[in-house]
Amino acid sequence: MNKRNILTILGFLIFFFGFMALIFSLVGIRFTFLKFIDAPGATFGFVVRLIMVFGGIIMIYISRMDNTVE
Repeated sequence: MNKRNILTILGFLIFFFGFMALIFSLVGIRFTFLKFIDAPGATFGFVVRLIMVFGGIIMIYISRMDNTVE
């Protein structure tokens, strides 16, 4: 696997877990491995989940961009 594929997979995983954690938090369910996010407060946890979603999308976009310079 090259670097672009690894960054794409990592970006997708960050997006997926951030999105699912965001949706689950609306229902009251928490991922146990992301439980530390809510320790400082609910607002902080919400912001971190949003950063995960948008950060994952940005990672996918950057890893799929064509980096050739003409």
